[in-house]
Amino acid sequence: MLKRSASSRVFIDTLKIIFIVSLFIETYGQNRIYVFVPDTVTQPEAKQHCRKYYTDLATFRNEDDIDALPNECHFGVFCWIGLQRKINDTVWKWSDGDKTNFTHWELLQPDNFGGQKNCVVIQGSFWYDTSCDDKRPFLCYEDEPILVQENKTWQEALEHCRDLHSYPFSRTNYFKHAYDLLHIRSANLSSAAREAVVNAQTEGVWIGLRFLAGNWLWVNEMPPSNQLPVCPAAGNNCGTVAKTGDVVQLSNCSEKRLFFCSRN
Repeated sequence: MLKRSASSRVFIDTLKIIFIVSLFIETYGQNRIYVFVPDTVTQPEAKQHCRKYYTDLATFRNEDDIDALPNECHFGVFCWIGLQRKINDTVWKWSDGDKTNFTHWELLQPDNFGGQKNCVVIQGSFWYDTSCDDKRPFLCYEDEPILVQENKTWQEALEHCRDLHSYPFSRTNYFKHAYDLLHIRSANLSSAAREAVVNAQTEGVWIGLRFLAGNWLWVNEMPPSNQLPVCPAAGNNCGTVAKTGDVVQLSNCSEKRLFFCSRN
């Protein structure tokens, strides 16, 4: 019988990991939520707001993303998106670092008419360059969490999400991970995420909330916005989303459940 060398086994295992991670990211990329914010602000102010409450200013990777837009940025309403460039530069880049080459410029755009048009707005489905100092409404985006169909304890679920991809040179532990157990930035889960919980094969789905050293904290080390018991029942030190619709329900961390992974 032929035996594989250690190097060939490592190579095959590496290919398996790459395939699994790529499959996860591709699936993840199909679920993106766009949020219209009507406040009229400059592009830097819009970006700051999106990064605080969502993921970033809107980024588009394909026509499907464009089709998923809300209807508010039509009929003469121009909204900030995340495409921008440095002063006197010709290269346009997304504010969240996305490397996609997809574009959807209006005819004869970008024109840099009058100079210093280094930011981009969308109207309908087409893009226009404009000054970053203009005051306009804007679009933020947030990626949908992915329900992982494996039964794991809370700690096992955390390790699974964090092993999907990592940034080895990050100076902080949290930002070493491209994915993590879901920490809920918005007040409510989206309807798609709630439907996934209802259809799950476990009573609840793990999220990234845990009771440690007398405090409830999300995995990004931020406290939850809602009040939780200061002395939870024995073992009920981890958070789930329940089938009943409760966004946070406390459960025993050693139980095995499905879980949500989301991008940091």
